[in-house]
Parts: sequence; C-alpha cells; structure tokens
Amino acid sequence: MFTLEDGEEVRAADHAAQIVEGTGKSEYIGATKVISVRLPSVLAVRLQALAQKSGKTRNATVATLLEVGLEEVRVRLSEETCQELHEIEQELFRDEFGLNGEA
Repeated sequence: MFTLEDGEEVRAADHAAQIVEGTGKSEYIGATKVISVRLPSVLAVRLQALAQKSGKTRNATVATLLEVGLEEVRVRLSEETCQELHEIEQELFRDEFGLNGEA
C-alpha cells in the first residue's frame, strides 16, 4: 500500500497497473540485494512483456510484482500469521544489517 502526498492510499496492484498503463510512475530509493531465481518460460515472457509495455527494467518489474504479490497474500492472512511474519522479518533485518539486537 502506498500513501500519496495528499494522503490517499493506493494498493500496490493498482499502482502496478498504473505503471503498465503509463499513468503512474515508480522509483525506489534504498538498499537492494541481488538474488537469482528461475522462472517458467511462460512467466519470463509475460514478465518481459510487462517490462517493455511499462518502459521499466525487468528488475523493476519483478520488484513491483513481488510487492503486489506480497501485499495481496498478506491481506488474506490471519493477524497471528502476520505477527509471526513481522517477527521473522525483524530477525532477518537484524541479521542482514548486523544489528544484533541493537535498536
């Protein structure tokens, strides 16, 4: 979910559709991590088509689609599961950035 300057909240899926339609824009500022994934050929073609249509890189398109997918799954999870995921994420952030319990 994104919050616009005027306070309006926009779902990640709606924002992604706006990017593909050419009516929205996207930029990411922050740390990134390289990961490698294998995709079925059909998904790779569909991904490339979205990237070309939106004028974005394949990488940016993958990041946007992952954000959409993660948001859509999370809204369907129980509060308990979301809390568990939050705790796991916090631990992973601490490990990734070497925080070791420092806040």
